[in-house]
Amino acid sequence: MPKVIKKKPVKRKPVKEAEVKSSALQAIEALKSRQKQVAIGVSAIVAVVALLIIISLYSSSQQKKASYLAAEAASYYYSEVVDDSLTEEDKWKKAVELYQESVDTKATPGALFYLGNSYFNLGDYENAAKQYIQFESKFKGETAILPLVYQKLASAYLRMNNSDMALSTLQKLARIEKGIFKDTALVYEARHYEAAGDPETSLEKYREVILEFPDSPWAAEANAKISASEAEQASADTEKNGVQYEKVEGEEKKAQEGAPTEQAETGQQSPQESKPEEGAEK
Repeated sequence: MPKVIKKKPVKRKPVKEAEVKSSALQAIEALKSRQKQVAIGVSAIVAVVALLIIISLYSSSQQKKASYLAAEAASYYYSEVVDDSLTEEDKWKKAVELYQESVDTKATPGALFYLGNSYFNLGDYENAAKQYIQFESKFKGETAILPLVYQKLASAYLRMNNSDMALSTLQKLARIEKGIFKDTALVYEARHYEAAGDPETSLEKYREVILEFPDSPWAAEANAKISASEAEQASADTEKNGVQYEKVEGEEKKAQEGAPTEQAETGQQSPQESKPEEGAEK
């Protein structure tokens, strides 16, 4: 039989008390470190949340202030303020002041648009255009107001004799929402060309409105302009034809009155003129 090999028991070294204490202290230190990290993380989260709350409250406060200022400005803009000492111009100036303060507090589409309109009403077209351009930059997605902004901006450019920028702005208006405002742009272009002394181009724009947008609200104006032009042209043609007819008739009359007779040209008398009267010889 094979011999059984006996395993020698492994002698374990006794754990010293100092080593146990050291391990425990390390564990405690690690736990404290983690707690500290957790505390820092929680503190950071709390700080961020608190900051967001503060920002939200501040934003809400600013929004309320801006809305209040805009509402007060509107009361002057629409002459709802009863004050006989204020002229219409004074009210628009007050509206400019309040709308500007509202925009500076927190810019909103409505306040910026009406700030431009207030300047426009005062005849300050340069500042009006600046507000409309700022609107386009900040609130281009506000398609409910943007068409009105482009119309006013184009008008401001026209009053500043900047036809190129006005027409460029009207082209932008024509492209909004797949061209649903193209009829408006065409009418504004037609008015511009008419005022600029180019009736032919103006009528072309009006005809384009009738052709492409027969049911447009602007169709009545377009038809009226075209009809007036045709009536004027017909009247001019009639007058021209009348003058020509009178001229021809007058020339014929002059020719009849001034033309010498055949007898005068030959110096002969008619038989009746050459026959002596009865009893003349007696």
